Amino acid sequence: MDLVSAGLPLIGMWQFVFLGVIAFLGAVVGGLSSFGAGLLVTPFLVPIVGIKGVVPVMAVAMTFGNLSRIWVYRHEIQARPIFQILVPAMPGVVLGAFLNDLLPRAALGLALGLFLIASIPLRRYLARHRITPTPRAIIGGSLAFGLISGAMPGGGVVVLPLLLGIGLKGGGLVGTDAAIGVCVNIAKVILFGAFSLLDSELVVGGLLIGLCMIPGAYAARWLLQRINLTAHTVLVELLVLFSGASFIWAAMFP
Repeated sequence: MDLVSAGLPLIGMWQFVFLGVIAFLGAVVGGLSSFGAGLLVTPFLVPIVGIKGVVPVMAVAMTFGNLSRIWVYRHEIQARPIFQILVPAMPGVVLGAFLNDLLPRAALGLALGLFLIASIPLRRYLARHRITPTPRAIIGGSLAFGLISGAMPGGGVVVLPLLLGIGLKGGGLVGTDAAIGVCVNIAKVILFGAFSLLDSELVVGGLLIGLCMIPGAYAARWLLQRINLTAHTVLVELLVLFSGASFIWAAMFP
């Protein structure tokens, strides 16, 4: 895909540096709660790669960001929940990636913005109503997670209540969520490549963001015992709200 003909701006050196800093901060936030890492980076990507480039670039980036969290929490990961979630999620990922390719830029940007804003009350609702891990609930929730993940960033808001319902917590929750994220994002990279939504420059941008997320995972582990998580959650929600508003603005005023 030719970036210029597709209407996407070329990525310059200082834009790479800026994205690297944002990616590091996003990884710190995501490492504290498994929520917000990709969501915080996405609005800063729009002026650089365009609305259509955001989800493919973040698929590359979150592959590496999640790999770092797998390493940090490798001794606490549980294999059974990974397969419970992934098997029903993958068909949803394929459908979501197809919808991402199908939607025009303005409609995709509007959908991204509305989902990010809606993710705040959705996350709060799911946190208050722990999902009973029946086979039907796991299959339905995992399918919804796959569909959202394939089409946009932020699918973790759906999968986290599933993992909590299964009984995961702490490092086991973060590490297992990261393992699921790696598999989903690798599938997305393959699908977006097949849809010609990823080229070498976008892959490099995603790799840079992903590599800058690696030290953020270690910083998050250090902060985990030293931060007020209630204040952290409120901060993340405010930033996600800003992210959603920025997507809607970009869609309405390109």
